[in-house]
Amino acid sequence: MNEEKSAVEIIEPKQQRWVIHLSYFGNKYSGWQVQPNSETVQGVINAALRKLLRHPIASMGCGRTDTGVHAKQFYMHFDSDSITDIENFKFRLNCVLPEDIAVHEVLKAKERTNTRFNATSRSYEYFIHFHKNAFLSRYSLFQGFYPINWSDIEAASEILLQVKDFTSLCLPSEDFKTNICHIEHARWDVIDSFEKVLKPFEKDCLYPSLTTLQTQDFGVRFTITSNRFLRGMVRTIVGTLLMVGKGKISVQEFKDTVANQAKFRMQLSAPPQGLYLSQVKYPDGYPIQ
Repeated sequence: MNEEKSAVEIIEPKQQRWVIHLSYFGNKYSGWQVQPNSETVQGVINAALRKLLRHPIASMGCGRTDTGVHAKQFYMHFDSDSITDIENFKFRLNCVLPEDIAVHEVLKAKERTNTRFNATSRSYEYFIHFHKNAFLSRYSLFQGFYPINWSDIEAASEILLQVKDFTSLCLPSEDFKTNICHIEHARWDVIDSFEKVLKPFEKDCLYPSLTTLQTQDFGVRFTITSNRFLRGMVRTIVGTLLMVGKGKISVQEFKDTVANQAKFRMQLSAPPQGLYLSQVKYPDGYPIQ
């Protein structure tokens, strides 16, 4: 009896699960995930949570953005029984965090809520501008000096919707057992001002197509939505599509290489500053909307 009683006594009650809805400007961070000897977004937030809650923090995010990549919408979860006043806690957390990380909501979640594995889709935006500007290099990719065939880029982008295996368009990683992804949306739009870069994600044909592109336009936006993304996938897609637009790779070569899951003879990973994780979706009824 004494042994059974001792066994019961050492069982610790489960803590309350919390979800944080946040955004961040990733320019100075080595991505989301904690890394030794590097400053990451997760590392900074975990340190802030430990400071306020005074206990160890084990958090998980909805994705793993690369070094220098931004997030307009991001969710993370962690467990704690030390939060009593949610609004006051959100206020104090924003005070502790640096200016380039903003907490928008702190949500009490169900016990098994998992912001990474419960997500049904994620959407990214990539921005390119055409007129050299001393202030935009941290937000968007400058491509003003290069003639680009946008019709070829659009043709190659349409092929993405038929691709299942993205081995040709990602970086090698031991974290993934398969390179199968289901792309539901891939589109290029014209944007007329830098303000569109800062706006919340809007997917469905809100901006003109590339056929209306004029020299005075600010630039273009690439949007892509999938059930999952592989390591470096969006930047590799954008960089390779730019190689198509610059005539370095033909549309047919792009199609054949991807179909054969082969390596491109010429491939470019687009710089991180133009990339934003912009929307994460969850099932209906899930505590994250």
